[in-house]
Amino acid sequence: NHKLKEFATVEDSKSVASISRENQVRTLSVTAETMEGYNTTLLASDVKKLLDQYKAEDGYTVEISGESTSVNESMVDMVQMIALAIVFIYLVMVAQFQSILSPFIVLFTIPLAFTGGLLALLITGETLSIISMMGFLVLAGVVVNNGIVFVDYANQLRLEGVEKKEALVETGRTRMRPILMTALTTILAMCTMAFSQDASAAMGRGMAIVTIGGLAYATLMTLFIVPVLYDLMFRRELKKVELGDEDNLME
Repeated sequence: NHKLKEFATVEDSKSVASISRENQVRTLSVTAETMEGYNTTLLASDVKKLLDQYKAEDGYTVEISGESTSVNESMVDMVQMIALAIVFIYLVMVAQFQSILSPFIVLFTIPLAFTGGLLALLITGETLSIISMMGFLVLAGVVVNNGIVFVDYANQLRLEGVEKKEALVETGRTRMRPILMTALTTILAMCTMAFSQDASAAMGRGMAIVTIGGLAYATLMTLFIVPVLYDLMFRRELKKVELGDEDNLME
């Protein structure tokens, strides 16, 4: 029998407390906290540029993960959700209007809303975050209401025999108040979150600012842009489709 000390020596030295592996590859994490007043995603972008210039030794790879990666993945998911929401909104409006052109006119209010939301973020100095992206998702479903009200009433007047331009003027005159009132109720509700100093309200401030700016801008533009688009796209006269009774349909 041999003793361990005959062919080995024991020494105290520094070593890692634990060995971590990811996908069967040994990893070592270097962590850092973001100082107050700085944006983690923007800092990660600057670090990424420096890492791209760094050449690691053979067998070693360096990559950024953590909060910035999670935020980027969440942003991609949010953009996909907004795109899917717009598709569903379009399909619902096609079924409602029984038309392809009318939904396109209404959908044009969504870019107007997104423009207003971005302008609101720029004016207030808020950053484009996951919470503010939720505001854009809310806008996609809310802002189309104004366009639907306008286009639907204009179609009703034209089916009753009113000339197109006269129908647009009458729609703007009679539907201005309900359009402004529905937008104002949402804006006032969001103002409590946007101007509140409560810690819980501060988390949703970005969403509130985007909703307020986008809805206010899109509502005003709806009263000008939607009639113009309606006049340009609808060249033909609307025809009312008369469906017979059940007996005629069964024959």
